[in-house]
Amino acid sequence: MIVVAIDTSAAASVALVDGERLIADRTEFAARRHVEFVGPALAEVLAEGRAEGLVPDAVVVGIGPGPFTGLRAGIAAGIGAALGIGVPVHGVVSHDALALRALADTAATGAATTVTIATDARRREVYATTYSGLDDAGLPVPASGPAALFPADLAECRPARRVGRGFALYRDVLGDPEDEDPNALDPTAAWLARLAHRALSSGRALRGTEPLYLREPDAKPSARRETLLS
Repeated sequence: MIVVAIDTSAAASVALVDGERLIADRTEFAARRHVEFVGPALAEVLAEGRAEGLVPDAVVVGIGPGPFTGLRAGIAAGIGAALGIGVPVHGVVSHDALALRALADTAATGAATTVTIATDARRREVYATTYSGLDDAGLPVPASGPAALFPADLAECRPARRVGRGFALYRDVLGDPEDEDPNALDPTAAWLARLAHRALSSGRALRGTEPLYLREPDAKPSARRETLLS
């Protein structure tokens, strides 16, 4: 299955896979202008696919958890791309992609199968999800979360395997992340696409594109503006 994926829950990332083989990807880990990055990156990735005669069977978007503005940029781009190509669009929890990367080689390495993903939630918090391993389709199994937590609250859970930028930001409280590679700190579209391929190929249903917001957006209309608009 050929899948194009977009994730803007943290980094800005676009990728195309054929099965689990990565065809093309573009990721900007320091991105703060997701809208400006995603459009050109998507065009480049699709062009590389066309050069190999590949047309996506599906579009998937990361639905978070993540900040309000960042998530909207990727989801809107994915919906537009799916309409343009004429294929379905699905949502994938962004933490699931980071968990899949961490758990993909557990059978070969003997690493612990329980892993906690923590990403930057801003406001001195982290978004955290714990996974108990992979199911029979090779998909991560959530055990708890996602939730927005203060680092000290997550530390009380004593995560055995620590993956994600949340651990890098609050290592004094949470301990170091097990992998400092940027691809192990933020969800990326390549792993989002691989996860979607596994799910769809095994007949699993994916989510819709409803964003996974765990908090209200930072910017809200004033009470007076709400009154005027009502």
